Amino acid sequence: MRTLFLVSIIFASFVSTSAFAVDKELEDLNQTTFDSVDANHDGRASLREIELFQDIVMLSMDSNDDGVVTLKEYLVWDMGWDELAKSRNKLVEYQTARESIFKTWDRNNDGALSLEEQKLSPERDFHVGQQDLAKPLNLKQFMSRLRIILAMNETVTEDEHVTLINAFIVPVGKEAEAVKFWDKAADFMRGQPGYVSTALHQSILPDAKYMLINVAQWESVDAFKAASKALGTESGIKPLEGLVPNPSLYKVIRAD
Repeated sequence: MRTLFLVSIIFASFVSTSAFAVDKELEDLNQTTFDSVDANHDGRASLREIELFQDIVMLSMDSNDDGVVTLKEYLVWDMGWDELAKSRNKLVEYQTARESIFKTWDRNNDGALSLEEQKLSPERDFHVGQQDLAKPLNLKQFMSRLRIILAMNETVTEDEHVTLINAFIVPVGKEAEAVKFWDKAADFMRGQPGYVSTALHQSILPDAKYMLINVAQWESVDAFKAASKALGTESGIKPLEGLVPNPSLYKVIRAD
């Protein structure tokens, strides 16, 4: 039991983008959107299905049929997140997130999405979210890895994010092994509900006590605990001998 607990703590620190903690309204909204994308109803959203759905969306956004979608047209069109954001007093954050996505898609920065840019947008988002580009997304991955869905989910979620900081004592000569170990654990944690993001830091000083420090964001304490348990019982990843974690959860109390 002690070994299992240690494995869970070590892996939980190696978190890496976000399905969300228990939020029935948000989950139902994601499920409805996912079902609309999943044209063949196989429970997976392929890049091709995402592209086809995006084509339909972009055509409906172009209200004046001039072949481009302006920011105003883009913001008017909504699949349900707008109402959810309003009800949770997060409309400003939601619109800001959508504007950011629009600017990412607007490759020539002319303030409008052309047909070519529209076709590239789902492919770019899919590539950002998917490591194996030939592999479709399931619902959990759709919620947490597709950039536009992730951005909208994050801005309307009611849970307050918590920060995991874990400083690792790494055995001499095992730095490369430790990073590979992190990669495996992070890949597992990416698919867990409540995961938001992670960043693994490596010391630039050779005599540092903590050679690796992981800073990760989770939707909630409960989500983090559930993911830690799953990691220890379901991942099958063995801990690296000699690697000593020092994890704890934090919240921001001061910021610039």
